[in-house]
This record gives sequence, C-alpha cells and structure tokens, in this order.
Amino acid sequence: MTTPIHHPGMAVIAMLKLAKGVLLLLLGLGLLKLVHAEIATLFSLLIEALHLNADSRLIHGLVLKVDALQPHSVLVAGLISLGYAGLMVVEGVGLWLEFSWAAYLTVVSTSLLIPVEVYEIVDHVSLVRVGALLLNLGIVGYLISQLKHHRLRKRAA
Repeated sequence: MTTPIHHPGMAVIAMLKLAKGVLLLLLGLGLLKLVHAEIATLFSLLIEALHLNADSRLIHGLVLKVDALQPHSVLVAGLISLGYAGLMVVEGVGLWLEFSWAAYLTVVSTSLLIPVEVYEIVDHVSLVRVGALLLNLGIVGYLISQLKHHRLRKRAA
C-alpha cells in the first residue's frame, strides 16, 4: 500500500486552514456558551485571575466594551464564527486531498478578504497586517499556479 505524496505547499495551506477552522470552532462554541452569561462579570474575574491592572486605561476600555455587549451580538458572532470554521475545515480537508474544487473555493474565499486587508493596512500599517496580506497573496498565487498546471484532482474518486 503506497502513501499519497502531497505537494508540500498544499499540505501547509491545508494545515493552516484546518488550524484556523479548529480555533474558530472553539471560539464560536465559547461565544455561544456566553450568550446568556454575565460576560462583564466573567471578564472581570479573568482580569483578576491574570493579575492585570484594572486601573489601566486599556483594561478599563476593554471592560466598557465587554459590558456593552448584547446577547444578540454575542450570538451572531458565535454563529458567524461557526460558519467560517465550517468553511475553513471544508477548505482544509479538500486541499489536503488535493481536490481542484477546494483550491477554487480557497482562492475565492481568500481573495474576497484581500480588499479588506488592504484597507486595514491603509488605515494603520502594522507588521502583522502586512504579513497577513502577503501570506494570503502567496496562498492565492500558489493555488492559482497549481490549478493552472492541472496538478490537482478534478473530482472525488
């Protein structure tokens, strides 16, 4: 029995997508668990547990923002996170299996975020934002080259 040989770039992208999917799944489930909780109280307990300075301007601003959260907003954020996690997992599994439909899906979904990333960089340049943009441009470019050279499976066996 032979083991399938993965394109190294595809395996890396697939693992990135799967890792993002798992993190978003955990975030979404956590948010859904917090829908009816006293988020501000929990946040205050977290600040105390981490021994953070509650008098800090940054922490005080975060407390005010967390206190202003409405259950509906938390529910919507949780559902969006779960939906996006599903997309990431589908992309990751499809890329791991090297299906062309997964590459097309990833190119489209990643390309849709590039204008937002450019806007964010124009608004405030940071190394993280530039890095994210370059990473996404690299992923899109790599997948397009793989599709162009017909190196992926056309459909499930």
